[in-house]
Amino acid sequence: MTGQDIVCLATQGWDEHWTPVQQVMLRLAPRNRILYVEPFHGLFSGRRKGKSAQDPSAAPVPPLREVRPNLWVYRPSYPYLPGNMRLPGANLLNEPIYRAELRSAMARMGMSKPWLWAFFAQGLSVLDLPFRGVIYDCVDDWPSFFPDPREKSFVQRIDEQLCRRADIVFVGSDPLLEKKKPFNQRTFVVNHAADIQHFMKAADAELEVPADLACLPHPRIGFVGMIDELRFDVGLIAELAKDPDRQVVIVGGFMGNSRRLVPERPNVHVLGMKTVEQLPAYLKGMDVLIMPYTLSETTRYIYPLKLYEYLSTGKPVVATPIPAVNTLADYMYVADTPTDFVAHVQTALAETGTVEFERRREKARLHTWEAHVQRKELLIEEHLTGGQ
Repeated sequence: MTGQDIVCLATQGWDEHWTPVQQVMLRLAPRNRILYVEPFHGLFSGRRKGKSAQDPSAAPVPPLREVRPNLWVYRPSYPYLPGNMRLPGANLLNEPIYRAELRSAMARMGMSKPWLWAFFAQGLSVLDLPFRGVIYDCVDDWPSFFPDPREKSFVQRIDEQLCRRADIVFVGSDPLLEKKKPFNQRTFVVNHAADIQHFMKAADAELEVPADLACLPHPRIGFVGMIDELRFDVGLIAELAKDPDRQVVIVGGFMGNSRRLVPERPNVHVLGMKTVEQLPAYLKGMDVLIMPYTLSETTRYIYPLKLYEYLSTGKPVVATPIPAVNTLADYMYVADTPTDFVAHVQTALAETGTVEFERRREKARLHTWEAHVQRKELLIEEHLTGGQ
């Protein structure tokens, strides 16, 4: 895609933890003009007033700002009722506000008939706006993330209608393809990727391991990423921590009340959220990287970003057998039970030589975000634009 206007309906703020949403738009922006629309928040929410998710004490950000050349971020500021996913009345009143605000933002940008690139939508009324085409980039099985039956029902309805009404649907995994294709035959798998060159810095000799990690003794078993109550297997952390000589290190943030999942042990260290720029230095200081996912309906459909981020470092990886991991079983240790998980960590700690190190990095090199976006662009050209 070149010279196009694209409205992106994002699933999180631009400055929050990075996901495929920011990665894809960042790589489309050099050749297109992007309006990245953050989710709206109800009245009395600090986020609606422009407060930063990372630093609520910081000065409010403007509703419309250019964060990269050709890439504009819009933060909705109209008055929305809270409880959009739980209360039908709130959604009924929010729908026309959502459509009107998006129409206003498009007019402000001079976008008369842009593409809509939706990673999700908080209401279906936006699909009535004049778009050249609708792309649904379904990176996860969203309904499985919501235990509240009212929220699940709302998300399920939006998700299904986006699938049905989109001109093309992208999904991140093969199990997700099986689930979404009955709604739209133009559904295609494009696995998630990584900023390969950035994470390969973890092998740079001159890169310094941060002080809060460097002060911990070896061996260090590390998890880097967001923790939530649905996917994170706290039992595996407890099993690893039974040996006081093993240091279990968690680098990342917590969603909801998930902080309570992490056991309070002297050899379990929670270092908190770090910027994307800092992550290679932390990964360099780890001896083994872990993916302690539960086996559930939620993890059946995910394709974790850390798959190729981890492999980019060359370090050994121990994971549970979720479907996405099983496709890469030749490049990591896959454990069926907690006992196997601990045993594989011990085996990984004993690795010597560089053969496996280089093999993992070579596999990762094939999965850049540039290649990911190019694959999507080729599918759009083939099925929607006919090369025009």
